[in-house]
Amino acid sequence: MDHSHNIEITYRKIFGRLNTRKKFTIQSIKDSKITVEQDEEICGQKEPKLFEFNNEKELEEFVTQENQTERDINSQLSGDSMPYR
Repeated sequence: MDHSHNIEITYRKIFGRLNTRKKFTIQSIKDSKITVEQDEEICGQKEPKLFEFNNEKELEEFVTQENQTERDINSQLSGDSMPYR
C-alpha cells in the first residue's frame, strides 16, 4: 500500500468527523495536501471557499474548530437565554 493512499484514508476519516450544517466537500487530495471546499451561498450566488491543509494536524484542528462553532451555535439556539425575547 502506498503512502498517498494511507493519507487519503486518514484524511477521509478526519473529514468524516466534521459535524456541521455547513456544506464541505473534499476537493482534492494530492500528495500530502488536502483541499476542502465550503459550499456557501450568499444572496443566491454560490461563493465556494477553499481551505488547504498540508497535514493531518491542520485538518484535525479545522474539524475541531468547525465542530466547536457548531456546538456553540446549537447551545445558543437551545439555551434558555434567548436574545430576542
